[in-house]
Amino acid sequence: MVTRQERALRNAVILLAVATLVLGGLLFWSLRAMALLKAETAEGEASDVAAAGGQPVTEQEWIEELQKKHGEEVLLGMLNHIVVGKEAAALGIMVTDDEIERELKRGMSGYSSEEQYYQQMQSELGLSRQELREETAYRLTLQAIATAGIAVSDAEIDDYLKQNSEGFMPRKQMQLSIIQTSTYNEASTVMDRLERGEDFAVLAREVSIDEESRQHGGSIGTVEEKDPFWPEELLETAAGLENGDIAGPLQVDGGYAVIRLEKLIDPVKPDQEELRRMIGQQLRLEQAAPLQQVERELRAKYDTAIYIDNSLQD
Repeated sequence: MVTRQERALRNAVILLAVATLVLGGLLFWSLRAMALLKAETAEGEASDVAAAGGQPVTEQEWIEELQKKHGEEVLLGMLNHIVVGKEAAALGIMVTDDEIERELKRGMSGYSSEEQYYQQMQSELGLSRQELREETAYRLTLQAIATAGIAVSDAEIDDYLKQNSEGFMPRKQMQLSIIQTSTYNEASTVMDRLERGEDFAVLAREVSIDEESRQHGGSIGTVEEKDPFWPEELLETAAGLENGDIAGPLQVDGGYAVIRLEKLIDPVKPDQEELRRMIGQQLRLEQAAPLQQVERELRAKYDTAIYIDNSLQD
């Protein structure tokens, strides 16, 4: 369970994570391309990897296109992983499995299940579980390097808690499913079919116009009470339901919705130790240099050399 403020703190570093994760995906494809290049025939001619209308696409053509479009990002990403690893070893920084698991679980907040989270990361970023874990370890290591030597006192954390006390009040969380339609009449028909005993998930896959939730049988995961991204009427209605109850039609952006409350999660007091740790890390990151600058400085420190294009050396 995370509170609004915990979610805000987490989101403050999620933006930093996205760029790293995307870079990890590009790195994966770069390594794949390099492997293909090594597999060329003895005559030095690349074999075909695809064809359209009888016209082939060779491995070499594919590799050259990858290099042209993503070469800079991938190369710098590979160098960053090297220099961050060297600096972590020099400083004695080692990210533990527990830290990685904790960060991954924090990222899963708001998803209906661990499986849905990993499916989303695979579809959006092209990263497997292992690749996601490796990139999470890299990001945590980079943050630890950036904040090394920066101290945050208990008084500063207490101050932050006091100034943002309202934000730490836990709110109800609801696991919801939704069937969205274009018109009120279509939503009314959905209500009628559900009241006659049709299965919600099956019906969601059949008629819902919300692409993302439809793939999961209408599930939208866990939604917090008064979440600003959902209509107030919908959340108030959901909060008044019993587990398994349906309600609708309710007006939403782009049409109307029928909802089902899967589970109401009563708020629990946040773990104070974890909360203080998160706040401390956020305050340290605010004092630290931007992470991209840290990567740049580490590349300079470890005499990074790029031989293919001087414009990459910044």
